[in-house]
Amino acid sequence: MNQFKAPNIEPKAKSGKFSVADETIKKASDFSFFIKKEHLKGLLWPMSVFVFLTIIYVFLSHYHVKSLRKQDELKKEINELRSEYISIKSSLMKKSNQSEVSKRLESEEIKELITPPYVIQPLKK
Repeated sequence: MNQFKAPNIEPKAKSGKFSVADETIKKASDFSFFIKKEHLKGLLWPMSVFVFLTIIYVFLSHYHVKSLRKQDELKKEINELRSEYISIKSSLMKKSNQSEVSKRLESEEIKELITPPYVIQPLKK
């Protein structure tokens, strides 16, 4: 005999019936996690919906993480392209200065004008 098992004593209320708390405790102690074969067919639809929703949830969480990673990569690429654009633009600005243009044209034997250009006036009728 198991000496640690509590004796099966059913407390009774003063009126001779079980109280509501005693009945609730008795129902909770009689609960079993095993599903009977008769109830298995009724649980098929809710379980399939639960599994379907779980699969969708996992898919969406993976998709969200993947899109966040791609977004971070695109932000890095945009920053790199922006810095490249700024450096190329500054280089072009420097090369388009009059002094730089004249230095480049000296190698082709084209000289800078010393006299200012003049405007040709159209003939008056």
